[in-house]
Amino acid sequence: MKQIQNTQDIRQLGTIMTVWAHPDDETYLAGGVMAAAIKNGQEVICITATHGEAGAQQRKLWPAKELGKVRTKELSKALKTIGITKHHWLDYNDGGCCHVPEADACHCLEELINEYKPDTILTFGPDGLTGHEDHATVSSWVNRTVTELPAHTPVVYQVIVTNEHYKNYLKAVDAKINLFFNIDLPLLVDEATCAIAFKLPDDIVVIKRQALADMPSQTKTLLKSFDPRFIDKAFGLETYVVANKPIDS
Repeated sequence: MKQIQNTQDIRQLGTIMTVWAHPDDETYLAGGVMAAAIKNGQEVICITATHGEAGAQQRKLWPAKELGKVRTKELSKALKTIGITKHHWLDYNDGGCCHVPEADACHCLEELINEYKPDTILTFGPDGLTGHEDHATVSSWVNRTVTELPAHTPVVYQVIVTNEHYKNYLKAVDAKINLFFNIDLPLLVDEATCAIAFKLPDDIVVIKRQALADMPSQTKTLLKSFDPRFIDKAFGLETYVVANKPIDS
């Protein structure tokens, strides 16, 4: 398979299922891929493990006790902007995914995979990208579920950061809003090693920017801190490596 770089290439992914830990993971990391797939007429399913109730940033604006409800509504709005109509909550506690019996979570994912039969799953790598334990746990759920499927094994792609993109954009974002949560440096790779290196075209950039703006409890500081043109470039590249199948040479 050649490297997926543009909207036309996204067709190679077929039916796409994305599996994340918190509302906004999907928009930051796969908003462009999902929007492009929808534009192509592909089926896209989004799964979110928690309602993000522990992700308080500006408590005066969004009190912690209300945050789960706030982020639930924000995600609904963002998914509408992207064009996603098929979304499922796993309804686990934010910050507590590691305490969920893995067999139970995998059973939920297996049922959804059997229902939709995706060709592709987009999710976190084993490091969770940011070091967040919920992210890493979701990755392990997906890996175990797909490994144990009796039939119809989708290709799993794990989100990654490239050296150049980190240096040029995400390092500055991280310094301002602690993008990578509780690690000093994410795992970095060269772009040439990525199976997906999707450079969002202008029409998809507009959609993703609006979807991010639909989640002010998580993006208000980001969007106020940087020029829109910088934001578009910083989040205008979505990169993934293949987790369970080799890339064709």
